[in-house]
Amino acid sequence: MKILALRVAAFRRFTDPAAIEDFAEGVNVLAGPNEMGKSTFFRALEAAFLTRHKVTGNVLNEMRPFAGGEPMVEADFLREGRRWRIRKNFGRGNGAILTDLTAGRVVARNAEAEDQLAALIGKPSDMHGPLGLVWVRQQHTLVRPDPDVDAATGKEKSRGELGALQAAIGREVESAAGGEALQRVQHLTAKALDILLTNTRNAPKKNGPLDLARRARDDTRLELERAESAVAGAERRLDAIAAHSAEYAQISAPEYAASRRLDLQQRDAAMAAEVQRRTQLDLAREALKARLLEAESARNASEAARKLKEQISSLESQHRAAETLERDIATLADVLNSDAATRPRIEQLSTLARDRDIAAAELHGDAARVDIMLEAGGAGRVRIDGQGVAGKVSRDVTEHIDIAIDGIGAIRVSAPGAERIAAARQRRDAAAQQITNLLAVIGAGSIADAQILAEARERTVALLDRARARLSGLAPNGSAAISSAIARMTAESQALAARDVDEPGLEAAARAERDHFDSLKNAVMNDAEFRAAVVALDSARQADRTAAETLQRLSNRIENLKSEQAGADEDGRAGQVDALKGAFERHDREVKRLEAEGKALLLLAQTLDGIEAQARDAFFEPVTRRLQPHLNDVFGDADLGFKDAFAISGLTRDGQREDFASLSDGTREQLSVLVRLSFAELLAQRGTPVPLVLDDPLVYSDDDRLAKVCGVLERASAYLQIIVLTCRATAFQTLSGHRVSVTAWRPEA
Repeated sequence: MKILALRVAAFRRFTDPAAIEDFAEGVNVLAGPNEMGKSTFFRALEAAFLTRHKVTGNVLNEMRPFAGGEPMVEADFLREGRRWRIRKNFGRGNGAILTDLTAGRVVARNAEAEDQLAALIGKPSDMHGPLGLVWVRQQHTLVRPDPDVDAATGKEKSRGELGALQAAIGREVESAAGGEALQRVQHLTAKALDILLTNTRNAPKKNGPLDLARRARDDTRLELERAESAVAGAERRLDAIAAHSAEYAQISAPEYAASRRLDLQQRDAAMAAEVQRRTQLDLAREALKARLLEAESARNASEAARKLKEQISSLESQHRAAETLERDIATLADVLNSDAATRPRIEQLSTLARDRDIAAAELHGDAARVDIMLEAGGAGRVRIDGQGVAGKVSRDVTEHIDIAIDGIGAIRVSAPGAERIAAARQRRDAAAQQITNLLAVIGAGSIADAQILAEARERTVALLDRARARLSGLAPNGSAAISSAIARMTAESQALAARDVDEPGLEAAARAERDHFDSLKNAVMNDAEFRAAVVALDSARQADRTAAETLQRLSNRIENLKSEQAGADEDGRAGQVDALKGAFERHDREVKRLEAEGKALLLLAQTLDGIEAQARDAFFEPVTRRLQPHLNDVFGDADLGFKDAFAISGLTRDGQREDFASLSDGTREQLSVLVRLSFAELLAQRGTPVPLVLDDPLVYSDDDRLAKVCGVLERASAYLQIIVLTCRATAFQTLSGHRVSVTAWRPEA
């Protein structure tokens, strides 16, 4: 397959129809600056051969130009000696037409045209196939060649690319499979493993021989543990009966019970006496508090009377100062209310003046200029707007002027922005009128006078603010509130003076009550001693209760143990232990045998996989055989490794292996181009030739490497069509070949 021509209309950056009509065999280079449309032509190739005409959504939107329209692409190509043309319309009125240019007839339309086109170029339906292997978008040369992996998303999805390579390799792929004998052994090994282990090979298969053997062993172990536990339990019960009986005899001894009861009685009596003393102390404490409060109240009353007098005197001074401030505030407020030079009006004046000046500047900025120079015989024959002109005259034209030439005619000269000039004059005049009106409101003759008045008004505002702030700090609620407070405090002072309080008598009563409280306090235990006595009494009571509970518990436990022991069959359990031990050993041997069998099968499967991997290396041989000369030309002595599905794993140079991701951008894009070239050579030699198309490749390559890769491309062009789209015309001067050009195109109906 060879591309002969490519045409677009209403496609991405091409609003007008454009075409490349001169593709040739060998190397074709389209070189030009950025925004020329090279990538658009690449996308047009993809649309023509890889995208169905009924596409919608983002794919369709990306085809449309910013100006709108329904995209169309058309491509002429050569396949097996016949010339073909595919035309596709996208969006509204979508359709596809496949024409046999050699026969001069349309052979299919729409879906049938898509299917026949896919068959012609060897592409699986709705997949990229071989074209996806060798058509490389801009910047995708940095991405490792990986068939059936979308370079834009990195996601693996069948695109028909791997199948195209496998079909091209043909028998060589089949011979790399490892042979039927290896497959049969692998199948039998996998089948045997499936019986023993799960699919992941990390656990026994449910209900399989190993799983059943393990469960039988575990069940036997559980039964054995139960039997051994029963025998040990009988021994523990006999020991427990003896220990509990000895403890019961000790606690139930008469002398132990008598000593416990005497200690409890003595502690109860001592606690009752201490509680009575503490009650008397609490009553004395409350009486002392009452006397102290009475004495404190008398002292507070005297102090309150003194403080009230001081507060009344201070409030009277504040009241006088507040009245003075209120009078000053009223005067300043009257002055301010009569002053019209407010800050918003001054700001409005500034805005209007700025608008007036801008409009005036626009009048002169958009004006045209007319220069007239009359010869001596022309004096008196030329008039501008009715006035005669002599000699040399220059005029600014803001809207238009009329020039009359006697005996010849009239000329009207209009400024290019006449409408804007008229609007600017209107804005200037409106602003000037508003300024005049606003100055009249303020009472000023000019903007400067208005500014002076505004500054004076601001000084008055500052004086008023300071007066109000002082009043707020001195009397937040005004002088009237201070007057009310003075009257209230005066009444309180008079009421305190009227009370008759015996302060010395109350102080003496408090001292007497204090002496009584101290004598009681010395007779009681301190808090630590009392807490210790309470704890000791509680312990004695708890010991008495515990003894009774312990005797009951021991009696019940001894009876229960005797009942359990009477029902236990120690001789039968002991015999069962021996039988279960034998059964457990048999099941354990079977489990170990099956586990060993599973390990052996896993080792066999791993060995077979290694053999298969060695055989699969031959799978990549057809590609590496074609790639190796190109690697030698560009990198010298080097080898390129592949992973499954032909993805590059790494480059080996001078005995050192480097992962693809760790290589420089230039080296990665060079390897990417060489691998795709090898894919194209393989396809061409196996009867499925497709052109190698590179959009802006090798942008990170140095001059030496670029020249070497260009040499490889030139040699490959002897049997391949290669299309290079680049904005680096100078860099690719060394790449000989046909330089294609973009021309206008008139689509046929």
